[in-house]
Amino acid sequence: MNEDIFKMRDIFLPHEARRRNALLASGTNLIHYTSAAAAVEIIGKKKVWMRNLRCMNDFSEVDHGISLMQRSLRPPVESEAESGLRAVFRAVDSVFPDTSGAAIKWFDDNVFRLSNKTYITCLSEHAPNELEHGRLSMWRSYTSNQVGVGLVINPMPLYSVTTSYGAFSSPVYYFTDIELRDVFIEISKNITQNRDYVERQGREMVHGFLCILLRSIAMCTKHPGFVEEKEWRIMHTEGIDEQGVLEVDVECVNGIPQPVYKMPLQSQPNLGIVGIDIPQLLSGVIIGPTQFPFVVWDAISMVLSRAGVDDAMSIIKPSNIPLRT
Repeated sequence: MNEDIFKMRDIFLPHEARRRNALLASGTNLIHYTSAAAAVEIIGKKKVWMRNLRCMNDFSEVDHGISLMQRSLRPPVESEAESGLRAVFRAVDSVFPDTSGAAIKWFDDNVFRLSNKTYITCLSEHAPNELEHGRLSMWRSYTSNQVGVGLVINPMPLYSVTTSYGAFSSPVYYFTDIELRDVFIEISKNITQNRDYVERQGREMVHGFLCILLRSIAMCTKHPGFVEEKEWRIMHTEGIDEQGVLEVDVECVNGIPQPVYKMPLQSQPNLGIVGIDIPQLLSGVIIGPTQFPFVVWDAISMVLSRAGVDDAMSIIKPSNIPLRT
Protein backbone atom coordinates (compact mmCIF):
# COMPACT_ATOMS: atom_id res chain seq x y z
CA MET A 1 0.00 0.00 0.00
CA ASN A 2 2.79 2.44 0.87
CA GLU A 3 4.40 1.80 -2.52
CA ASP A 4 1.14 2.70 -4.24
CA ILE A 5 0.82 5.87 -2.17
CA PHE A 6 4.35 6.97 -3.04
CA LYS A 7 3.83 6.20 -6.73
CA MET A 8 0.53 8.08 -6.80
CA ARG A 9 2.28 10.98 -5.08
CA ASP A 10 4.90 10.99 -7.82
CA ILE A 11 2.14 11.05 -10.44
CA PHE A 12 -0.15 13.68 -8.89
CA LEU A 13 2.37 15.67 -6.83
CA PRO A 14 5.70 15.53 -8.70
CA HIS A 15 6.59 19.04 -7.51
CA GLU A 16 6.29 17.92 -3.89
CA ALA A 17 8.16 14.68 -4.51
CA ARG A 18 11.08 16.59 -6.01
CA ARG A 19 11.35 18.89 -2.99
CA ARG A 20 11.16 16.01 -0.51
CA ASN A 21 13.63 13.86 -2.41
CA ALA A 22 16.06 16.77 -2.85
CA LEU A 23 15.90 17.54 0.87
CA LEU A 24 16.65 13.92 1.74
CA ALA A 25 19.38 13.48 -0.87
CA SER A 26 21.22 16.66 0.13
CA GLY A 27 21.12 15.92 3.85
CA THR A 28 19.62 19.37 4.46
CA ASN A 29 18.02 19.93 7.84
CA LEU A 30 15.01 22.11 8.59
CA ILE A 31 14.95 24.94 11.12
CA HIS A 32 12.16 26.44 13.18
CA TYR A 33 12.80 30.11 13.96
CA THR A 34 11.06 31.26 17.11
CA SER A 35 11.64 33.27 20.27
CA ALA A 36 13.93 31.93 22.99
CA ALA A 37 10.95 31.88 25.35
CA ALA A 38 8.95 29.73 22.93
CA ALA A 39 11.95 27.44 22.38
CA VAL A 40 12.19 26.82 26.13
CA GLU A 41 8.46 26.04 26.15
CA ILE A 42 8.75 23.63 23.20
CA ILE A 43 11.69 21.74 24.68
CA GLY A 44 10.43 21.78 28.26
CA LYS A 45 6.86 20.70 27.53
CA LYS A 46 7.75 18.61 24.47
CA LYS A 47 5.00 20.21 22.41
CA VAL A 48 4.90 22.48 19.38
CA TRP A 49 2.03 24.89 18.88
CA MET A 50 0.08 25.13 15.66
CA ARG A 51 -1.73 28.45 15.41
CA ASN A 52 -4.59 29.53 13.19
CA LEU A 53 -3.44 30.97 9.88
CA ARG A 54 -5.49 34.09 10.53
CA CYS A 55 -3.32 34.86 13.55
CA MET A 56 -0.01 34.31 11.76
CA ASN A 57 2.21 36.84 10.02
CA ASP A 58 1.64 35.39 6.57
CA PHE A 59 -2.14 34.90 6.47
CA SER A 60 -2.31 37.14 3.41
CA GLU A 61 -0.02 34.74 1.59
CA VAL A 62 -2.53 31.94 2.17
CA ASP A 63 -5.12 34.16 0.53
CA HIS A 64 -2.67 34.38 -2.39
CA GLY A 65 -2.72 30.60 -2.90
CA ILE A 66 -6.45 30.20 -2.40
CA SER A 67 -7.22 33.06 -4.79
CA LEU A 68 -4.87 31.53 -7.33
CA MET A 69 -6.69 28.21 -7.14
CA GLN A 70 -10.13 29.82 -7.26
CA ARG A 71 -9.18 31.76 -10.39
CA SER A 72 -7.89 28.57 -11.97
CA LEU A 73 -11.18 26.79 -11.23
CA ARG A 74 -13.38 29.58 -12.55
CA PRO A 75 -13.22 30.12 -16.31
CA PRO A 76 -13.10 32.24 -18.37
CA VAL A 77 -10.09 33.74 -16.59
CA GLU A 78 -7.93 31.91 -19.14
CA SER A 79 -4.74 32.21 -17.14
CA GLU A 80 -1.73 30.03 -17.86
CA ALA A 81 -2.37 28.07 -14.64
CA GLU A 82 -6.01 27.51 -15.60
CA SER A 83 -5.05 26.01 -18.96
CA GLY A 84 -2.71 23.58 -17.18
CA LEU A 85 -5.29 22.62 -14.58
CA ARG A 86 -7.85 21.92 -17.33
CA ALA A 87 -5.34 19.50 -18.84
CA VAL A 88 -5.16 17.67 -15.49
CA PHE A 89 -8.95 17.49 -15.33
CA ARG A 90 -9.19 16.10 -18.85
CA ALA A 91 -6.60 13.43 -18.06
CA VAL A 92 -8.35 12.38 -14.83
CA ASP A 93 -11.82 12.39 -16.39
CA SER A 94 -10.58 10.17 -19.20
CA VAL A 95 -9.92 7.52 -16.54
CA PHE A 96 -12.88 8.16 -14.24
CA PRO A 97 -15.50 10.51 -15.76
CA ASP A 98 -16.65 13.48 -13.64
CA THR A 99 -13.89 13.04 -11.07
CA SER A 100 -12.77 16.61 -11.66
CA GLY A 101 -16.27 17.92 -10.95
CA ALA A 102 -16.34 16.05 -7.64
CA ALA A 103 -12.92 17.48 -6.71
CA ILE A 104 -14.01 21.03 -7.56
CA LYS A 105 -17.10 20.57 -5.42
CA TRP A 106 -14.93 19.27 -2.57
CA PHE A 107 -12.73 22.35 -2.81
CA ASP A 108 -15.69 24.74 -2.91
CA ASP A 109 -17.31 22.99 0.05
CA ASN A 110 -14.12 23.23 2.11
CA VAL A 111 -12.64 26.58 1.11
CA PHE A 112 -13.95 28.27 4.27
CA ARG A 113 -12.35 25.59 6.46
CA LEU A 114 -9.09 25.82 4.56
CA SER A 115 -9.03 29.61 4.92
CA ASN A 116 -10.23 29.91 8.51
CA LYS A 117 -9.82 26.58 10.30
CA THR A 118 -6.27 25.67 9.33
CA TYR A 119 -3.55 25.56 11.99
CA ILE A 120 0.13 25.56 11.07
CA THR A 121 3.69 25.67 12.28
CA CYS A 122 6.40 26.87 9.91
CA LEU A 123 9.87 25.54 9.16
CA SER A 124 12.56 26.57 6.72
CA GLU A 125 15.26 24.68 4.84
CA HIS A 126 18.55 25.18 6.67
CA ALA A 127 21.07 25.83 3.89
CA PRO A 128 24.78 24.92 4.28
CA ASN A 129 25.80 28.59 4.21
CA GLU A 130 23.49 29.22 7.19
CA LEU A 131 24.86 26.54 9.50
CA GLU A 132 26.90 28.94 11.59
CA HIS A 133 24.70 32.03 11.69
CA GLY A 134 21.17 31.27 10.50
CA ARG A 135 19.27 33.58 8.17
CA LEU A 136 19.39 37.32 8.76
CA SER A 137 15.86 37.99 7.50
CA MET A 138 14.46 35.47 9.99
CA TRP A 139 16.41 36.90 12.91
CA ARG A 140 14.96 40.30 12.07
CA SER A 141 11.51 38.80 12.58
CA TYR A 142 12.32 37.56 16.08
CA THR A 143 14.92 39.88 17.62
CA SER A 144 13.30 43.31 17.61
CA ASN A 145 12.12 43.02 21.23
CA GLN A 146 13.27 39.55 22.21
CA VAL A 147 15.91 36.89 21.66
CA GLY A 148 15.48 34.64 18.66
CA VAL A 149 16.35 30.95 18.54
CA GLY A 150 16.55 28.52 15.64
CA LEU A 151 15.72 24.89 16.41
CA VAL A 152 17.48 22.75 13.82
CA ILE A 153 15.60 19.53 13.19
CA ASN A 154 16.03 16.26 11.36
CA PRO A 155 13.50 16.18 8.48
CA MET A 156 13.15 12.40 8.36
CA PRO A 157 10.15 12.29 10.75
CA LEU A 158 8.21 14.33 8.18
CA TYR A 159 8.19 11.21 6.04
CA SER A 160 6.51 9.17 8.76
CA VAL A 161 3.79 11.67 9.70
CA THR A 162 0.53 9.79 9.24
CA THR A 163 -3.17 10.47 9.60
CA SER A 164 -2.78 8.99 13.09
CA TYR A 165 -0.76 12.06 14.00
CA GLY A 166 -3.43 14.50 12.80
CA ALA A 167 -1.18 16.75 10.73
CA PHE A 168 0.69 16.62 7.45
CA SER A 169 3.73 18.39 6.06
CA SER A 170 4.28 20.14 2.74
CA PRO A 171 6.89 22.35 1.16
CA VAL A 172 5.77 25.84 0.19
CA TYR A 173 5.85 26.67 -3.53
CA TYR A 174 6.75 29.99 -5.13
CA PHE A 175 5.34 29.39 -8.61
CA THR A 176 4.84 32.00 -11.25
CA ASP A 177 1.71 31.50 -13.35
CA ILE A 178 3.75 29.85 -16.12
CA GLU A 179 5.64 27.60 -13.70
CA LEU A 180 2.36 26.41 -12.19
CA ARG A 181 0.98 25.74 -15.68
CA ASP A 182 4.03 23.62 -16.44
CA VAL A 183 3.55 21.61 -13.23
CA PHE A 184 -0.08 20.93 -14.15
CA ILE A 185 0.92 19.90 -17.68
CA GLU A 186 3.49 17.52 -16.19
CA ILE A 187 0.81 15.99 -13.96
CA SER A 188 -1.58 15.53 -16.88
CA LYS A 189 1.15 13.72 -18.82
CA ASN A 190 1.93 11.55 -15.79
CA ILE A 191 -1.72 10.49 -15.55
CA THR A 192 -1.93 9.73 -19.28
CA GLN A 193 1.34 7.78 -19.33
CA ASN A 194 0.31 5.76 -16.26
CA ARG A 195 -3.36 5.42 -17.18
CA ASP A 196 -3.70 1.68 -16.51
CA TYR A 197 -1.94 1.97 -13.14
CA VAL A 198 -4.04 4.97 -12.12
CA GLU A 199 -7.22 3.13 -13.10
CA ARG A 200 -6.25 0.13 -10.94
CA GLN A 201 -6.07 2.38 -7.87
CA GLY A 202 -9.79 3.08 -8.11
CA ARG A 203 -11.94 6.18 -8.32
CA GLU A 204 -11.81 6.94 -4.59
CA MET A 205 -8.01 7.10 -4.41
CA VAL A 206 -7.77 9.14 -7.62
CA HIS A 207 -10.36 11.59 -6.31
CA GLY A 208 -8.43 11.82 -3.04
CA PHE A 209 -5.14 12.65 -4.74
CA LEU A 210 -6.80 15.22 -6.97
CA CYS A 211 -8.23 16.93 -3.88
CA ILE A 212 -4.79 16.82 -2.24
CA LEU A 213 -3.36 18.51 -5.33
CA LEU A 214 -5.91 21.34 -5.18
CA ARG A 215 -5.44 21.72 -1.45
CA SER A 216 -1.64 21.76 -1.58
CA ILE A 217 -1.52 24.43 -4.28
CA ALA A 218 -4.10 26.55 -2.46
CA MET A 219 -2.55 26.28 1.00
CA CYS A 220 1.14 26.15 0.14
CA THR A 221 1.68 28.62 -2.70
CA LYS A 222 3.24 32.00 -1.88
CA HIS A 223 4.29 34.92 -4.01
CA PRO A 224 7.60 34.25 -5.85
CA GLY A 225 9.10 37.21 -4.00
CA PHE A 226 9.26 35.05 -0.84
CA VAL A 227 11.34 32.28 -2.41
CA GLU A 228 14.34 32.90 -0.15
CA GLU A 229 12.28 31.62 2.81
CA LYS A 230 12.38 28.01 1.49
CA GLU A 231 9.46 27.32 3.79
CA TRP A 232 7.81 24.07 4.84
CA ARG A 233 4.53 23.85 6.72
CA ILE A 234 2.99 21.36 9.10
CA MET A 235 -0.79 21.78 8.95
CA HIS A 236 -4.06 20.61 10.38
CA THR A 237 -7.52 21.68 9.16
CA GLU A 238 -10.54 21.20 11.40
CA GLY A 239 -13.31 19.26 9.72
CA ILE A 240 -10.97 17.77 7.10
CA ASP A 241 -8.13 16.11 9.00
CA GLU A 242 -8.48 13.66 11.85
CA GLN A 243 -7.34 15.12 15.16
CA GLY A 244 -5.09 12.13 15.77
CA VAL A 245 -2.76 12.68 18.72
CA LEU A 246 -2.96 16.48 18.51
CA GLU A 247 -4.11 18.31 21.61
CA VAL A 248 -6.27 21.42 21.39
CA ASP A 249 -6.46 24.17 23.99
CA VAL A 250 -7.13 27.90 24.32
CA GLU A 251 -4.13 30.18 24.78
CA CYS A 252 -3.80 33.96 24.96
CA VAL A 253 -1.18 35.34 22.58
CA ASN A 254 -0.55 39.09 22.69
CA GLY A 255 -3.86 39.50 24.48
CA ILE A 256 -5.82 37.52 21.87
CA PRO A 257 -7.48 34.31 23.14
CA GLN A 258 -7.34 31.66 20.44
CA PRO A 259 -7.55 27.89 19.92
CA VAL A 260 -4.13 26.30 19.58
CA TYR A 261 -3.35 22.77 18.44
CA LYS A 262 -0.32 21.20 20.09
CA MET A 263 1.86 18.53 18.52
CA PRO A 264 3.33 16.16 21.13
CA LEU A 265 7.01 15.48 20.50
CA GLN A 266 6.84 11.87 21.62
CA SER A 267 7.17 8.83 19.40
CA GLN A 268 4.26 6.40 19.29
CA PRO A 269 5.44 3.39 17.27
CA ASN A 270 2.06 1.67 17.52
CA LEU A 271 0.65 4.53 15.42
CA GLY A 272 3.62 4.69 13.05
CA ILE A 273 4.87 7.90 14.67
CA VAL A 274 8.62 7.60 15.23
CA GLY A 275 11.70 9.79 15.52
CA ILE A 276 9.99 12.83 17.03
CA ASP A 277 11.36 12.61 20.58
CA ILE A 278 13.52 15.68 21.18
CA PRO A 279 16.87 13.83 21.36
CA GLN A 280 16.20 12.29 17.92
CA LEU A 281 14.39 15.23 16.35
CA LEU A 282 16.65 18.10 17.40
CA SER A 283 20.12 18.23 15.85
CA GLY A 284 21.11 21.72 16.93
CA VAL A 285 20.12 25.10 18.37
CA ILE A 286 21.28 28.50 17.08
CA ILE A 287 20.93 31.50 19.37
CA GLY A 288 20.14 34.64 17.42
CA PRO A 289 21.90 38.01 17.79
CA THR A 290 21.61 39.14 21.42
CA GLN A 291 23.53 40.89 24.19
CA PHE A 292 23.16 37.77 26.33
CA PRO A 293 24.15 34.76 24.20
CA PHE A 294 25.81 32.78 27.00
CA VAL A 295 22.98 33.29 29.47
CA VAL A 296 20.55 31.99 26.86
CA TRP A 297 23.01 29.18 26.05
CA ASP A 298 22.98 28.02 29.68
CA ALA A 299 19.19 28.14 29.87
CA ILE A 300 18.69 26.21 26.62
CA SER A 301 21.29 23.67 27.71
CA MET A 302 19.43 23.04 30.96
CA VAL A 303 16.07 22.35 29.31
CA LEU A 304 17.71 20.18 26.63
CA SER A 305 19.41 18.07 29.30
CA ARG A 306 16.12 17.63 31.13
CA ALA A 307 14.56 16.50 27.82
CA GLY A 308 17.15 13.73 27.55
CA VAL A 309 19.69 15.29 25.17
CA ASP A 310 23.23 14.07 25.90
CA ASP A 311 25.99 16.70 25.99
CA ALA A 312 23.42 19.42 25.33
CA MET A 313 26.01 22.21 25.40
CA SER A 314 27.68 20.81 22.29
CA ILE A 315 24.67 21.21 19.99
CA ILE A 316 24.10 24.90 20.84
CA LYS A 317 25.87 27.73 19.07
CA PRO A 318 25.38 31.51 19.04
CA SER A 319 24.86 33.17 15.67
CA ASN A 320 27.93 35.10 14.57
CA ILE A 321 25.83 37.85 13.01
CA PRO A 322 26.67 41.12 14.81
CA LEU A 323 23.94 42.60 16.96
CA ARG A 324 22.80 46.03 15.78
CA THR A 325 21.83 48.38 18.56
